[in-house]
Amino acid sequence: MTELPVIGITVGDPSGIGPEIVLAAAAHPEVRARCTPLVIGSRANLDHTIATLGLSVTLADETDAAAPPDAIRVRDVPGVPADLAFGVASAEGGRAAYAYIAEGVALARSGAIASLVTAPINKVAMQLAGLGHTGHTEMLAEMTGAPWSLTLFTVADLRVLYLTRHLSLRDAIARIDQPLVVTTLERFMSVAPMIGLRAPKIAVQGLNPHCGEGGLFGTEDDEILAPAVAEARRRGIDVHGPIPADSVFSQARQGRWDVVLGLYHDMAAAICKTLDFHGTVSTTLGLPFLRFSVDHGTAFDIAGKGIASPENMVRTLLRAAESAEANS
Repeated sequence: MTELPVIGITVGDPSGIGPEIVLAAAAHPEVRARCTPLVIGSRANLDHTIATLGLSVTLADETDAAAPPDAIRVRDVPGVPADLAFGVASAEGGRAAYAYIAEGVALARSGAIASLVTAPINKVAMQLAGLGHTGHTEMLAEMTGAPWSLTLFTVADLRVLYLTRHLSLRDAIARIDQPLVVTTLERFMSVAPMIGLRAPKIAVQGLNPHCGEGGLFGTEDDEILAPAVAEARRRGIDVHGPIPADSVFSQARQGRWDVVLGLYHDMAAAICKTLDFHGTVSTTLGLPFLRFSVDHGTAFDIAGKGIASPENMVRTLLRAAESAEANS
């Protein structure tokens, strides 16, 4: 019998919905058939979550040989109050979330887990903990010393690679230039095999309506994007465009493109989340390991009420298992 890949899952901010969705997803039959989940968090806090919500799950230490087969394995990272209040940003929650991530990184770098899946953290809690307000991706890059990272959103048969991420629309447009496009494409090609893409056909999304309509609606498509595509093709990348944003994503869903290079955050995110909010999975590329995450936040308003849907976390774990299988 083939051994299932071990997927590490950080529970995120313990005051958010992370603990409850992680436990529910780790117990999901389809997930258990595809991988062995290893939950990374405070055992005491997870026990409190189970008791508070009346969850029908069993936890076990990761090394407990006598644990029942359906038990969820836990890498215990103590240090947070077991009964930390749900729905409230706190320094304790921020420090705990950071500790879980650090433990996950160590496990991934040691090869103990095939990849890392992360539940949401809260930027306010991170600030209260004195850890700054950077996001997960920046934190992981700092912890691993990765010089760069890329974000890829996947939903069903659509993959969208981000060119720029957390910038205002004005700043994102100012940031787009030929070197950024070419470098992003080259970096993506260097890691694409990790997600099973050996020779992907890539489309670059146009920036302006109708790609500028010959300069009537802007010149960036003709003066920046088209030359960047030409240069990337000269370097051996199978890339095409720019292609108007109102058609390129539909073309990709029909199978014409394996990946679309989205130019700014909301264009890429809105398309994917509109197609299937709970089915959209974020993949971080460029780290020493693959990292997957849900596409939603800590949802403090519903945390601890037992109504948070684990569907996005289930999809994320299945995507991580799929990639692990492709790399085995």
